[in-house]
Amino acid sequence: MWLRLRYHHDAANNEDEVRAASSTDGVTWTWGGVWTLPYSGPYRIGLISMNATGATASFDHVRTYAG
Repeated sequence: MWLRLRYHHDAANNEDEVRAASSTDGVTWTWGGVWTLPYSGPYRIGLISMNATGATASFDHVRTYAG
């Protein structure tokens, strides 16, 4: 499973827009809706496992970049 987050700052309204997409092959992406939030400064990324008590998750890599 691949996850992609796209961020955009809407300066005219002082809002942040974040949109998520997922892919099973890293090539074909399915985009979801946009979360619009009041601007609050830099974001942090948190990755968690939420299956059940004691569940664990492993991640091959995490990459961030400015596009």
